[in-house]
Amino acid sequence: MLYALKDCANLRIDNAAGKTQMFVNYAKTSSLEFTSDSVFAMNKNVKAVRFDSNREGTFTTTMEVFPMDIIPLLFGTKFNNETVPFAKREVLNVKSGSATLTGTPKVGTLQVFKVKPDDKLTHIKEQIVGTPATTPDSYSIASKTLTFNTTTFPDDNGYIACYYFVDTQAKSFTIDNVSFPGGYVIYGDTNLRGTNQVDEFVQFKLHNVKPQSNVNLTMDVDNIATLEIVWDVMGDAEGNMLTWSTIV
Repeated sequence: MLYALKDCANLRIDNAAGKTQMFVNYAKTSSLEFTSDSVFAMNKNVKAVRFDSNREGTFTTTMEVFPMDIIPLLFGTKFNNETVPFAKREVLNVKSGSATLTGTPKVGTLQVFKVKPDDKLTHIKEQIVGTPATTPDSYSIASKTLTFNTTTFPDDNGYIACYYFVDTQAKSFTIDNVSFPGGYVIYGDTNLRGTNQVDEFVQFKLHNVKPQSNVNLTMDVDNIATLEIVWDVMGDAEGNMLTWSTIV
């Protein structure tokens, strides 16, 4: 019987100890590729005998939706719950010589710039901590309220951009230069449809895979980001790389 395949496999990803780390049923594409090296014995100028060696395999998955947990997996790390300095930017209208921040700046991190009213982006002059009652381009802070020099801000049409850090509870991970991903076993489920219009369940097992630690996550205003993961397929202790099973 002839078969057709129009599906992306659902994936179960187990670590080397057999513990399931992730189930992926949202990938857009998955593709298997195997290559090998060949040398030929020649009968004069004609290839007569071929010798094959060095079989290699890759398993490539692409995703347009994905959980964040899959990103640190590619770097051999994981998410932790911790307090981090979170970068914040606020643009505030200075009214009657003052403006109030919404966040509480981490000590020593606040930077304040007067910006152009039309775009609220272009820095005109940095405002320095000082005595605003007598010194232009200076400010004082009490709690989260900033007080400015009234010569610098003579009316209510002035704007400031404030850059600072706030201590925030976050789920975060860190990429370092010594951690790399470990080895995994992948089980893939899909269906083949025969010319009799009946689906047959297929499961393949990749015995020893490791994701390449090369990540390109493009953020684009015109296109949906695609996460591509390339897994190197290697042999296990018995040399097995792939087992393909059709459930009958």
